[in-house]
Amino acid sequence: MEGSQGPERAMLIVKHLLLCSIYAAVLVWALWWLVYFEAPKHYKATKYLDRIQKHIACRFFRTDDHYGSVIIYQVIPFIVAAIFSFAVVELRKRLQYETPSTSNTKAACIKMTTYPIVVRSPLGVLTVAELLFIMGIFTLVSYSFARTTYLRSQELHLRYALKPATFDASLKMTIFSAASEAMGRAAMIPFCLLWVPVSRGSPFLRLIRVPFEHAVRYHIWLSVLTLSMFTLHSLGYIGFYAATHGISQIFEWETNGESCAVVAGLIGIIVGLIMWVSALSFFRRRWYELFFGVHHLYIIFFLFFLYHVIRTVHFIVIPCLLFMVDRFLRMVQSQHSVDVLSAKILESGCLHLRIAGGKESNTGGREWYHALSSWYLRIPSLSILMRFQWHLFSATSTPMDGREELSFMIKPLGKWTSNLKDQLFRSAQVHDISGLTYQCPFSLKAGVEGPYGYESDFFLEYNVLVLICGGIGVTPFLAILSDVLHRKQKGQRVLPSQIHVYHCVKKPEELCVLNSLDPNGIVPEYQRHGLEIEVCAYVTRQIIDTNAHKCPSSQTRKTPNNKEIAYSPTTLPTRYKPHAVSRISSKGEPVWLACIVIASITGYYILWGLSNVFLIKTPKASFPNYNRAHLVLVSMILGTVVFGGFFVLIWHLWLKQQQIQLHCSHPLPSISSTDSERTAYDSFLSMSTCSTLQENVPLSSIANHPISSSITSEAPIEVQHGSTPIKMNGKLKEIMIQMDRMENHKNGIATCSLTAHGSPWNGSLHFGCRPCWDDIFTHLGKLYQAQDIGVLVSGSTSMRQDVAEQCRKHTNIIGTASSNVFHYHSISFDL
Repeated sequence: MEGSQGPERAMLIVKHLLLCSIYAAVLVWALWWLVYFEAPKHYKATKYLDRIQKHIACRFFRTDDHYGSVIIYQVIPFIVAAIFSFAVVELRKRLQYETPSTSNTKAACIKMTTYPIVVRSPLGVLTVAELLFIMGIFTLVSYSFARTTYLRSQELHLRYALKPATFDASLKMTIFSAASEAMGRAAMIPFCLLWVPVSRGSPFLRLIRVPFEHAVRYHIWLSVLTLSMFTLHSLGYIGFYAATHGISQIFEWETNGESCAVVAGLIGIIVGLIMWVSALSFFRRRWYELFFGVHHLYIIFFLFFLYHVIRTVHFIVIPCLLFMVDRFLRMVQSQHSVDVLSAKILESGCLHLRIAGGKESNTGGREWYHALSSWYLRIPSLSILMRFQWHLFSATSTPMDGREELSFMIKPLGKWTSNLKDQLFRSAQVHDISGLTYQCPFSLKAGVEGPYGYESDFFLEYNVLVLICGGIGVTPFLAILSDVLHRKQKGQRVLPSQIHVYHCVKKPEELCVLNSLDPNGIVPEYQRHGLEIEVCAYVTRQIIDTNAHKCPSSQTRKTPNNKEIAYSPTTLPTRYKPHAVSRISSKGEPVWLACIVIASITGYYILWGLSNVFLIKTPKASFPNYNRAHLVLVSMILGTVVFGGFFVLIWHLWLKQQQIQLHCSHPLPSISSTDSERTAYDSFLSMSTCSTLQENVPLSSIANHPISSSITSEAPIEVQHGSTPIKMNGKLKEIMIQMDRMENHKNGIATCSLTAHGSPWNGSLHFGCRPCWDDIFTHLGKLYQAQDIGVLVSGSTSMRQDVAEQCRKHTNIIGTASSNVFHYHSISFDL
């Protein structure tokens, strides 16, 4: 143990040195915006930067023209921060694996990233860190604009006093034009940064431990700020041209050298505003296909931006290259078709998909995804308009369960999910009744991108966990509960010991998603092993009366959504190896990603530099600005695909070799094994119905149902799986609802035990009411003392705001040593 402390200490020192270098690079990037812009000649800062500009003049890197010194103060800091971020992430993973935490009972401490300081605002719930980020960006943009405008006005006053005849317009209008130009330059700050959160595998997001799906809100903020400033910039110049009788200049395209093409900027801002409007929640929720298609106009927006001001390319080239590398890796991963092992429609109407995950390759014992991972799914066999759509879902599986698959619970809310459910359900009405396997009308192949989400199991840091969810928002918490239970089964000690789950649903049958996980099936009598899990479920829109135990009508029993329907898409060969998710991902191994990014940046500058030397030749050459923009774009694409693609190919070959070695050491099991029986069981129609609808239902009525097969309670069922028949005993479980314990039965509100409803969880079930969060958090505050309590919420906006308000209310910033700290974590995402 002592011998291993030396390398671990060295890695820790290197990690801190890299972090200091990243902070220094960010500081250099920000300071340039505070001190650079045009000042009168007597300002020393400008003279110093002018000397730098002369000494670094180089045609290859295009530092011999406007904004040439930007390559030092904007490009290099971005490159350093990106590469060092990958290194920090890799060191963090190794340290986490080699030196796991020995305790999660530390002194309670408030963190800026988990304390919600603003709860109800147009920007949503804001933590201290997010508020500081907003204030920092606003200060940087405002100061840069104000300083540039002030210094430009001073310079114009000096020039006007010396040579007024050189001015084509009045002094006031010229200053107004300079202010509009300063607005456009200041807009480069958010425009440069907005590419970072939209890159799903961004090294900067991985560095600060912010998942992509949560960082999308930062992209929205920065995009709104960028387009607002670009719009003011455009309106300012339109007003200037209108006042100086030069309105025709708006529609002119000056092509000489790196001159500004005004009409290109006008087209770009119009395209940007169209994207902005289509991305509003009103349009995105109702016409997702429209939003999805229109948002791809960002390519046109970026291209016309280059047409407009090609000389500003240094500002945005590295963020755009990182985004392009991210897109390239996503394209590579999504081209790999993945087998859907089974699809099931639960009694609540939710879809349960099982997708082949594959065996883990050699990653030093580290999991390749985590309990709170999320994945983008695409089903190519859906309609033409929907086959290209990607939708993000939380996984209910965890790598700790040892199963080579990913599990998803999907609620049909939008057109895409409803179409998938309808396709599955319609197959039940046209299947061959002689066979006991549903034949799907389309091939269940999926495109999968990921994993995204959190890269660490941060919830293990808390001794007390509070999981609050609404509806289908329970899915990420199923992964957390399964992960904790499997870790407990394997004997890990640093785990949460107290878990409180508060689950709100509209109808009782929606509880089937929570009940799909049986804790006792993983760790029997887990309470005796030091783990307490208390579940409080709330059915908000259904009031149970004393007649609730009566059998429902036959009409109700025949509702299709009250059945569980399972499908197997294909009959598999005896030793079939499913096509699993590709490990080549934009959030894959940091070492490989760093190599790809370095190669792509190198390739871009080599190609662009050669074009500067041999095609453009001189800054003042007549080579048109639009062709210069094309050269930039082509260099970025070829640099990513050719230079970066070379390392992607090597990565692919390395993973293939690792998989071969892994399968040689762990051969595929026979189809007659236990796993194959489980797969075969999932391939026939399961008639396990919702507990509230199954009591005293004769088997004959089920057998005569138009979508059911002939199943007897104890008769063996023969399922054709490949060429081998498998004998199984099919049992139809009838869960009896016994309202044996009613409390507070007033005004239609009922409380009873979850176990009385056939749930595997211990806790209470409340009908016709909603949770009182103030009472709940007050109770938790009295139950624990001096604890860091992790509060994870996955639900609607109002639920997140209510929970955040309680976390802030019951956390004392300046309190006694016995005060609890409620750490707020939002697991919800709205894409």
